[in-house]
Amino acid sequence: MAMASRENGHPGVLVVTMVVVIGTFMAVLDTSILNVALPKLMVLFSVDTKEIQWILTAYMLVSGAVIPIMSYLGDNFGYRTLYAYCLASFTLGSLLCGLAWNNESLIVFRVIQALGGGLIQPASMALMFRFIPKEKMGMAMGLFGLSIAVAPSIGPTLGGFIVEDYSWRWLFMINVPLGVLGFVLCQTLLPETQKNPSSHFDFWGLLLSSSSAFLYLLALDKGQDWGWTSYSIVMLFVTATALLALLIVVELNHPQPMLDLRLFKVAQFTYGVVISSCLTILLMGGILLWPIYLQNIRGYSAMQTGVILMPQAVAMGLMMPIAGKLYDKIGARPMALVGIPLIGISTYLMHMITVDTPQSVFNVWLILRGMGLGLTFMPVNTAAIGAVPLMKSGAASTLNNLVRAVAGSFGIAMTTSLLENRQVFHLHRMVEGLDLFSPSWQVMQQSATGILAATGDTSAAQPTMLTLMYNQLQLHTNTWATADVFMAFSLSVVLVLPLAFLLKKTGSKGGPPAITE
Repeated sequence: MAMASRENGHPGVLVVTMVVVIGTFMAVLDTSILNVALPKLMVLFSVDTKEIQWILTAYMLVSGAVIPIMSYLGDNFGYRTLYAYCLASFTLGSLLCGLAWNNESLIVFRVIQALGGGLIQPASMALMFRFIPKEKMGMAMGLFGLSIAVAPSIGPTLGGFIVEDYSWRWLFMINVPLGVLGFVLCQTLLPETQKNPSSHFDFWGLLLSSSSAFLYLLALDKGQDWGWTSYSIVMLFVTATALLALLIVVELNHPQPMLDLRLFKVAQFTYGVVISSCLTILLMGGILLWPIYLQNIRGYSAMQTGVILMPQAVAMGLMMPIAGKLYDKIGARPMALVGIPLIGISTYLMHMITVDTPQSVFNVWLILRGMGLGLTFMPVNTAAIGAVPLMKSGAASTLNNLVRAVAGSFGIAMTTSLLENRQVFHLHRMVEGLDLFSPSWQVMQQSATGILAATGDTSAAQPTMLTLMYNQLQLHTNTWATADVFMAFSLSVVLVLPLAFLLKKTGSKGGPPAITE
């Protein structure tokens, strides 16, 4: 994999991968680095939890809603130009976020950041498929996947370090030098891709696809807060579904659709999108559950949690280049048939978690899970986009990323809802067995009396005992609920595995040239 140019003066594989990794790393890191700063921002801006959450929600909604226009912009203006200006928008938005003076200004600047950030990853993948030949695509996508694997894991650790030792503004300012570097490298090292101008701008396709995606993402994000059966959430889902149905009719009858739904006729593309979406749901569920368990139940800080979760990211990162190398030789199916069972087995083991499971034990589970995800995720995505004609790679990347964005939000919403329901279930079951004569009640009463005896005043033994009992109930019910969700996820893996048999077994050797200009 030399940095020297290949044939026809195109950049080498490493050059292209290096340039796109910079932007992707920043965009993915931004999804996890900010969470730890929210409590501090609430105090600084004098706002409540609902108001501060819009800093995250606004970015998520806009970054998802802009995805449908990606292939149109890339085909008409060139994917290098698109990627460069996405970096510029993200970098400018980051600079403005770092200069924000209140919650409202930060939300507005996050929207600017999301206009570019939402397109960076799909544009990156489209660039790679335009410049890198198929016989080297697996290895390149493996290296590209490192940024996706490592960024979410170091986000909480880096964010906690910055918030504790520096100003919160550096959470955004660190993107500025990286963004400038990425922009300069993109403009100087990469040539423009071949343009495929559209003679018909699909206005209704853009309006319907962006609106439907926006409403689905909003409903999934706010469902738990507003209530899944509330009028607002039900109407959001109904309206989004109606817009989606209308979108399908419009796009299938448009000569140059904004979202080329005809790509789903390519079986390998469809299988790949379905599998990668299911894996995204599992990935997002784990990203949500483990910090909750480690911080709320085990009492670790955000930085400590990031360090504990690092072995999973390392395992995932190490496996991705290996998976890429193997993909070039044997295709996606063998690795999916190994990786998906690894994900299922490790997730099943996680349902055995308790309030005092040794760190060495759950580190093994996390490493196995990371290996499974690393073996499966990028090969499946590569196989999906690689199954369509080269000039359709941008449209395929758009569809793939849009479906995965909605799947990721669905994974978070489903995980949160399941977790809360199982917490209530276990709490009710535990309370049913508690009364004045139960052994647990007696033990807690003795513990409270013993604690207060050291102070010489045992008059507050009853409220102290109730507090101790409540804390223990919360610890155990939250742990059991977490274990139940892991069990549900492990069973869902069984439904994904058969799809892996439908993937092509052969590798990508002898593919067509990367680009023709």
